[in-house]
Amino acid sequence: MRHQLLPLLLSLLFGHSLLTAAEPFTVNTGWIADKPEMLTYKTTSKQGEGLYQVTLTKTAAGVEIYLNIIANGFTKTIAASLTPEMRPIRSTSRIHVNGQISMETECSYGKEKLHIATLMKPYNRTMETDLPADGPVMDFSQTPVMSRVLPLKAGASWSFPSVDPQTNTIVPLTLRVTGEAVVRGIDCYTVEMNDFEGTSVQWVEKGGARRIVRIEQTEAKRVSELILP
Repeated sequence: MRHQLLPLLLSLLFGHSLLTAAEPFTVNTGWIADKPEMLTYKTTSKQGEGLYQVTLTKTAAGVEIYLNIIANGFTKTIAASLTPEMRPIRSTSRIHVNGQISMETECSYGKEKLHIATLMKPYNRTMETDLPADGPVMDFSQTPVMSRVLPLKAGASWSFPSVDPQTNTIVPLTLRVTGEAVVRGIDCYTVEMNDFEGTSVQWVEKGGARRIVRIEQTEAKRVSELILP
């Protein structure tokens, strides 16, 4: 009897996860231009005001992402190279505090594993980690971009393994379309995202270049508003 119950329990557990599985991983990058597209956001948080820039470029090899976060005494830059299917190849992150590099993280992605190296300054201490990657793993550089390339529709959701650069571990990244709204005169999907930084809500333009018009980060209590032309 116990031998009969075990397969049944496993079937219920894993069958339920399959029934509630997220949408297939398909992306649309056709709207990304060959010349760099830069979106600039004004950010407001308890630390004050700042700027947040996201630059996307399509190349012969795939897609390049460049992020720049500027706040009072703090700058974070991220550069990443991805395949045309938005699979990460490599990324570099640098955090500057009061004009000096305090942390630098490099990630490289292979077929079965990824390598993370973090240099802590001013101690010049390097921490290196190899993590298994049996399937697609999202790089931390992709979090501000994924909702723009996924086929958003009412009720759609996705879940991916992703890199947490704070702990050098793999954690879930989930996106879920929770509704629709008009933000600053632009028709948008409302997308809830959960990643290593916590929960955020993005308002993503339905058509055109699928710009993210507004971002609210719950834990950080930060709001980012796209600076429109």
